[in-house]
Parts: sequence; structure tokens; C-alpha cells
Amino acid sequence: MSDVEIKSEDKFTFANYWPSLVIVGAIFSLISFVVGLFFGYQQINSEPAGSFFSPFMLSSGVICLLTAFAGMVTVWHYTKEISPFLKLGQGAALGFLTGAVITVLSVILSELWVMLFDPEYTEKILQSMIANIEAMDMPSSTREDMIDAMADSMDTQQSFFRQIFWGIPVTGLLNLLTALIGVKVFAKKDEETF
Repeated sequence: MSDVEIKSEDKFTFANYWPSLVIVGAIFSLISFVVGLFFGYQQINSEPAGSFFSPFMLSSGVICLLTAFAGMVTVWHYTKEISPFLKLGQGAALGFLTGAVITVLSVILSELWVMLFDPEYTEKILQSMIANIEAMDMPSSTREDMIDAMADSMDTQQSFFRQIFWGIPVTGLLNLLTALIGVKVFAKKDEETF
């Protein structure tokens, strides 16, 4: 069966996205969750060094870098398992939705971890971050402002919705970009007929 015949048989529907979205999103959200826990416990167990680059602060950059390639992996999975043909717009939607799945699942996993296994996790991180800020060489008013801002950002109820609110667009857009690269690399091109 030729590629043109496969394309005519495979009508693109939104339901075709789900296997790739769920599989790749679940894998990368688990990676994001585990890396976040690793850096979180590194922060809890570290001595206050007075540095801006604490393990917890570095974790967001590392997680962002790791999960940014999920869009490309989703496109690869889609082109291997569903259909080899994928347009740029469809790939962009795949990438953005993959970022949304990663964000939602990793936030849910983090909340479950705190509720079921380590209820003091957030408080321990907050105390470690405060100790680190207090060890910094800066005016006391600046330290107090930083501590207040951090305490407000780690409020449990507010933090959950803030992670969803900021995580979906940021992770979604990064994965949208890598999905566009994935479409160019992995998807077959339509043959133009005159």
C-alpha cells in the first residue's frame, strides 16, 4: 500500500491525538515529577549557602529543558503509530496539548505526593529557602521582601492554580516549537499533483 493510499484512508480526527498525547505526556510528566522531587529533597538537605542558585531554583530550568522535547517525541510517536502525514498546524496542536498534559499530570502527582507521602514537603522546602535567603549578603529589607514573596508564592491553594495557570502556556509553547521541528523531521510530505 502506498503512502498516498494510507493518507486517503486515515482521516485526521482529534481522537487520533490521544494515544500519543497520553503516552508521551505521562512519561514526561513522570520525568518532570521525579526530577522536581530530586531537586526538592536536595534543597531540603542542603546547607544554606547564601547563593541565588539553590537546587530548587535550578530545578525549574532543568525540568523546562527536559520537558521541552516532549512535543518532538509526541510528533515522532504520532507519525510512527497513527499516520506518517502531519501538517504543521496539527503538529503545533499536538505539541501544545502535550505541554498541557505534562503540566496537569505533574502538578497532580506533586499534590498527591504531598498529601499521601510527605505532608511537610512544602514547609521543609520553604524553611530551607528562607535559611538560604537569610544567609545572603544583602540588606535586611531586601531579604524580608524576598522571603515574603516566596512565602506567598508557595501558599498551597494558590500554588496549585498558579502552577496550572503558568505551566500550561509556558510548557505548551515550548512543546509547540519542538513539535514544529518534529513535523519537519519526522512527518512525510504531501506529494503535490498538478
